[in-house]
Amino acid sequence: MPVVIAHSHLNPGGVTRIIESQIDSLANEEVKVLVGACPNPEIITSRNAELHVFSDLNYLERKKYTEQEAKDMLHKVHREIREHLTPETVLHFHNLNLGKNPIVTYAVYLLAKEGVKVFNHAHDFAEDRPSNYSFLEEIIHDIFLQDVNQILYPKLSNYHYGVLNSFDFERLKELGVEEERIEWLPNPVTFNASENIPDKAVAKQEICAQLQINREKLLVSYPVRVIQRKNIGEFILLSILFRHRANFTVTQPPQNPVEIEMYKQWTNFCEQNDVDIVFEAGTKVNFEKLLRGSDFCITTSYKEGFGMVYLEPWLLDTPVVGRDIDFITRDFKNDGFIFPTLYYKLHIPGIKTDFKDLNLKMQMEIIQGVLSGKIEKQKLFEQNPILNTLFSDVKSHIIDKNKTIIKNNYSLKGYGIKLQERYKKMVG
Repeated sequence: MPVVIAHSHLNPGGVTRIIESQIDSLANEEVKVLVGACPNPEIITSRNAELHVFSDLNYLERKKYTEQEAKDMLHKVHREIREHLTPETVLHFHNLNLGKNPIVTYAVYLLAKEGVKVFNHAHDFAEDRPSNYSFLEEIIHDIFLQDVNQILYPKLSNYHYGVLNSFDFERLKELGVEEERIEWLPNPVTFNASENIPDKAVAKQEICAQLQINREKLLVSYPVRVIQRKNIGEFILLSILFRHRANFTVTQPPQNPVEIEMYKQWTNFCEQNDVDIVFEAGTKVNFEKLLRGSDFCITTSYKEGFGMVYLEPWLLDTPVVGRDIDFITRDFKNDGFIFPTLYYKLHIPGIKTDFKDLNLKMQMEIIQGVLSGKIEKQKLFEQNPILNTLFSDVKSHIIDKNKTIIKNNYSLKGYGIKLQERYKKMVG
C-alpha cells in the first residue's frame, strides 16, 4: 500500500532516526517522504524512498498573520500534500499536533475530513508547551474560528494516532480518542554495534586519547542534543560533585536558535569556572565508539517523549544512570528492565525546590556555591543518598538481561509488523 511519511524537517535527531527506521521496516511498501527541510537527502534516497521537500511544511515563523495570509498558506499546503495522495494512501505525519506549524495541522485535518487516511504519530504534545499551544490558538481559533481541540483530536474513523508510551495512550483516551484508533508504538531500538567497533577497554583508551582526558577516571557521557528540557545545569553540577572520579562528556550542541543562547551561557560558565566538561564530544569522536568506551551514560532530562537514552547505551554494554522520569521508565520496568541507579529529585541544602525546577541563574549560583565551598558537597550527598551509589559497578548479568529485553521487545521487525497492521486496519 502507498505510504506518505511527513514531518517538518529531517534535521539530525530523534524523529529523523525514527523516520529512517520506519522506511527500513516498510521495505516492501511504496514510501514517499514529504518534509519542510532535509540537510542530508541521502538518508532517505539511499533507502529507496521518494523524497519531496516543501519549505511550507517546516516550522512556521511566530508572528501575526492576516486572515488572507493564513488562507493563502493553507491552500498551498493543502494542495502540496494532496497531490501526493491516492485514495489508498496512508498519510503518516510526525508531531502534527506539536504546534510548530498550525497551518499544517489544520490542512491535514481538512484532508482527513475529505477522507484521507491520517496516522498522527505523536512524539510530543503542544499541551506540554504553553507557547506552542497559544500559537495553535492564534491561528486555528483566532483566524480560522475553529475549536483547537476539535482540530487536534477529531472524531473521525479515518484519523488514527500513534503514541510512544502508556502515559500518552491514556492521555489520548482522556481527550476523547477511542482506543481502537490509537496504536501504542514504542520506538525501535536499532543500535547495532559495527563489526569493527573495539571492545570496551580499547574504545575507552582511544576516546580518552582523542579527547585528551585521563583514562584512569570513569568516563561518563550524556548522549543528547543540549536543549532546555535536558537540564544541562544538573549535569554540570554532577560533574563537579564527581570530578575527582570521572570525566564528563555531552555529545551535541542545540540547533534551534532559541536554545543556543542558553547553551552559550552554560559553556561560558564552565569556561569561566574551570569546569572540565567535554562539550560536543559527538562531533569530535565517533559517537558509537564514545558510547561503547563510556563506563556510564547519564541522563538529567526531566521530559522525554519516548526515552531512547534509557535503552540504547545498553546495546553497547554501557549502563544508564541519572534522573528517572516515571511515566517513561515504567513501561521499560514493566518489560523487566533493571536500572541500577535512577533518582527522582535532587535536593539542595537550604532549598526546598528540586534542582531541575530552578531557573538558569539560580542553578549557576548553586554550582558556584559548591565550587567555592559555600555549599558543602558532603551535605549534598547526605540529602541525596542515591549519589553515593550513582556510579557503582553494574553486574554483567544485568547488562545482558537488559540487552535481551531490548532485542525481544524493541526490534525493527516487530515495529514494522505493528505499523503495517495498523495501516491495513485504516485502509480496510
